[in-house]
Amino acid sequence: MRAALANRALDGAFAETAGPVGLGVCLSHLRHVDLGEVQPLYDRASGIMLVADSRLDDRAALGDALDIPTADLPTTPDSALILRAYLKWGDECPAHLLGDFVFAVWDGPRRRLLLARDHMGQRDLCYHLSDGLLAFAPIAKALWAVPDVPRTLSDDMIGRHLMQAMDLRPGQAMFDGILNLPGGHSLSVGLDGTASLHAYWTPQADPDHLGHDEAYYVAAYRRVLGEAVACRLRGLNAPPGLQLSGGYDSAAIAGLAGPVLAGTGRKLVCASSVMPGEYQGTIRHARRWVEMCARDMPWIDLRCVTRDGIDALTDLDCRLAERQTPQSSYSFVHDAMHGALAGVGTRLVMDGHGGDYTLNPRGHAALARFLKTGPLKRFAHELRAHLRRSGRSLRTTVMLDLLPHVAPWLVPSLWRKRLRAAPSWQGQPVQPGFAERLIAEGVVDPARLRQAPRDQTAMRARLSETIDQVRSGGGAGAAAAYHGLTLTRPFHDKRVVELALAIPEDLYLKNGRSRYLACRALAEVYPREFQDRWRRNDDEIPDFQRMVSSLAPQLHAEFDRMERSESLSRMIDFPRLRTLLDARGPDDHNSGWERETQAALGGYMMARFVEWFRRENR
Repeated sequence: MRAALANRALDGAFAETAGPVGLGVCLSHLRHVDLGEVQPLYDRASGIMLVADSRLDDRAALGDALDIPTADLPTTPDSALILRAYLKWGDECPAHLLGDFVFAVWDGPRRRLLLARDHMGQRDLCYHLSDGLLAFAPIAKALWAVPDVPRTLSDDMIGRHLMQAMDLRPGQAMFDGILNLPGGHSLSVGLDGTASLHAYWTPQADPDHLGHDEAYYVAAYRRVLGEAVACRLRGLNAPPGLQLSGGYDSAAIAGLAGPVLAGTGRKLVCASSVMPGEYQGTIRHARRWVEMCARDMPWIDLRCVTRDGIDALTDLDCRLAERQTPQSSYSFVHDAMHGALAGVGTRLVMDGHGGDYTLNPRGHAALARFLKTGPLKRFAHELRAHLRRSGRSLRTTVMLDLLPHVAPWLVPSLWRKRLRAAPSWQGQPVQPGFAERLIAEGVVDPARLRQAPRDQTAMRARLSETIDQVRSGGGAGAAAAYHGLTLTRPFHDKRVVELALAIPEDLYLKNGRSRYLACRALAEVYPREFQDRWRRNDDEIPDFQRMVSSLAPQLHAEFDRMERSESLSRMIDFPRLRTLLDARGPDDHNSGWERETQAALGGYMMARFVEWFRRENR
C-alpha cells in the first residue's frame, strides 16, 4: 500500500500495527507546523492510535476548546489536535473540525476503528469492508495491494458514466467491493463486523447569514471567501499554486491571495491552459483574461501551458498503468499544469472549482425565474438590462433564456424532440439494450440524466443537489497527487458553502449581470474589464475540436479494433461513436464546447480504460 502511494509521501511513509489493526500514513509537509508530525500517533494512557492527512483551519479556536495553551499551538501538529478532539468529543469530533482532513482512529479499549472525512470531501478516502477485513486508502490502487480486496470493474458504473447519470449514489465507486466515504461522514467499524455510517454534517445555510440585505451579502462574500483563501496560504513551506482559468472564480482566488502573500517574499504560481501567444484565429481562450490578472496582480507568477506536442492520447497507456482509474479527455492538460506547478517546488495547489454551485452561480435561468415568480416589474427591468449587456435580440433571448424554462412546448426544436420521444441518453455512445437494462433494474434514473429536461428555475435546489453530488464522490485530489501536489478548493470550504446556501436567489442576477454579487464584492480585486464581461467560460482545451480532428484517423482505427470485443460492444455503441466523432470538422469549433466531439472522445476514453483494466485482470 505504501508503494502504491509513494507520490504522496514526499516526507516519508510510516506504519504501526496494534493487534488486529495496522495504520499507515504518507506525510507531505505543507506548512511549518507540519514539520512536527510524528505518525502514527499513539496515546498510551487511552490506548488510542491515530493517523491523519489534514490541514486544519481556525486552529486557535480549536485549541481554546481543547484547553491547549496558546503558546503551544505553533508547534502542535494537526494530528495531535485531532487526537485531543477525539478524546474530548468521541465520534462527534469531526463536527468540531474545520478544514481539509481524513483520519483513522483505532480505539483499543472499544475494539473499534473510526474513519472520518472532511465536510466536502476535499481529501480522498475509499474503503473495502467484508467479512473479517476493513482496508482504507486515498485511492483504489492502494487497496488492491491487499490480496483480499476484489479487483473488479462495475458494469453498472460504466453504464452510469456512459449515460451521464446525475442521480445521487452516495459512496459508489467504479469498482465492485470499494466505496468512497462521503464528505461530512464518519464510518465506525467494530472487530465483531458491526459497521455504522454517520452523517455529522449536512449542507445548509448558516442561520447567521439568513435574512439580510444586499450590503450584508456583499461584505460577507468578500470576508468569508477571503478567509477561505487566506487560511490555505498561511504558514506554507513552499510557494502556493493555482490553476488559473481566467474565470471569475479562479481570478477571485488569485486576487484575494495578494494581501496574504504580502511580506512573505513568495508569489502565487499560476498555471493556465491557453492558445500560443502568436495565435490570431477565432478560437476563444483564456490568455486575455489571465494576462489581465497578471497585469493587475503583481504577486502572480504566470506559467502558460499551450499543450504543444501533447494531446489526449499522449502516454495514455502509461497513465492507465500508473493510476489504474479512468482518464478523462482533459487528464493530459491537467497533468501539464500540475507538472508546471510541481516543477517550481509548489506543494499546495488551488483551483476555482465549486464557484458555480456555491457563491457564484451563473444564473442561466434567472430571467425565467423572475417571469415565473414575479414581480413583473423586476422581470421587465432585468430583461431590458439583459438585452443591453448581452447584445442579443429580443427573439434570441426569448428562445434561449425564457421559453425552454417556462414553456418548452413552444420551442420548435424541443417540440420536435418531444414528438419523437427520444430518450435523453440517445445522444450518448451507450448500447440501447444496455441502457434499457440499467433503467429497468433501477441502476439509472432516466429523469436524472445530464441531458434530461429539468426545472432550471429552481436554482437553490440545483445548488444543493450539486453540492451533495460533489461531497458524495471520490474527490478530485488524485490527479494532483501524482505530481506530489495537494489540491484544496476554497469554494468547497464549509464556511463558503453555508454562506452560499443563505444568499437570496434574487442576487444571482441583477441589472442584467450574472455573477453580480462577485462583481460587487470583489470590484477592487478583479481586473476592471471583468465588470463588463459576458458569462461564458473559456475551456481548458480551447482547440479541443482541432485536437480531436487530428486524432480522428487513429480513433476510427481504434473503434474498428475495439468493436470486435464482445464485452465492449455489449455496452458501447461504436456506430454512434463514429457518428459523434464525424459530426464536426476541424474548423467547426465552439472553442472547446463541442458536445458531440466531447461525447465521442469521452466514450473512447472509457472504452480504452475498460479494455486495459480487464486485460490486466486475466
